[in-house]
Amino acid sequence: MRKSIAYSGMIAIMLVGILGSGCTEVNNKPAPKDLSLAMAGMAGSDGVSFEGSAALLREGETTPALSQYYGGKMENHNQLSLYTLLPDKGTSKTAATEGIRKLEKNGATARIHSGEKSYSSKLEKREGQWQELSKASGNNEDNPLPRLNPLLQLEQLKDVDKTVTEETGAARGTRVLRIQLTPEAARALLSRELEQEMNSFRPTNSGVKAKNTNQAKADKAIEALWQKKNNEMKQQLTKANVKAVYHLTVDKKRNLPRKLDWTRTVSYANGKKPGDQESLVVQVNFYGYH
Repeated sequence: MRKSIAYSGMIAIMLVGILGSGCTEVNNKPAPKDLSLAMAGMAGSDGVSFEGSAALLREGETTPALSQYYGGKMENHNQLSLYTLLPDKGTSKTAATEGIRKLEKNGATARIHSGEKSYSSKLEKREGQWQELSKASGNNEDNPLPRLNPLLQLEQLKDVDKTVTEETGAARGTRVLRIQLTPEAARALLSRELEQEMNSFRPTNSGVKAKNTNQAKADKAIEALWQKKNNEMKQQLTKANVKAVYHLTVDKKRNLPRKLDWTRTVSYANGKKPGDQESLVVQVNFYGYH
């Protein structure tokens, strides 16, 4: 369980240079205010498209342990479609259009490409929460896309304890905000994500009276295993150091997010073996606001 703790919610920029950038407040406006305006701009948009990548990097390993390229589109303010992309299509708007078209045609079980595992998902925002419209079988059983929802990732920054500064050297017409969560906030956010993920894995017949003795024994064994793994996850999290840093590129004229880069690193005070430190690295580009 510890080996994948940073991957919840997954993630492709490298760590070098993220923490060493110079920060300041410019434009005669506090950086936290810029963040609030950008989040309000996104919340007020009826639609937006995006493409991104996520990678899990483990200390001592030269290649990502896991990686995912994906795209998506929000429509009607609260309806969201997500789908996987091939790595070489990760920045192609044509690929994104193709993904949306196939998803609309074939529904939640659409395969955007063949030859490797692919996923798709449809979500809707209800009472302030993003909810999956259906849980398909087959390739969608271990679907990571709902956890990679970039709109949710932005929304989660609203009420957490954090430090927001503005970096120098941004491209013309943009500003780059650096958001670092406090260690407590980063741990709490990860804990909440892991709890939701573990609950999704919990046996569906937990607490339901079995039809016969054999079924009852099987259900009890499965529930005991889930409880064991859930407790192990919680214990590992109490020993973990969690650090989360976000970089949000904002269109200065429209106050809308253009790009979100973020890294969450999980390490252990007594960790000495390769893989004891993991970093989830995410990069998302937004375009086509309306």
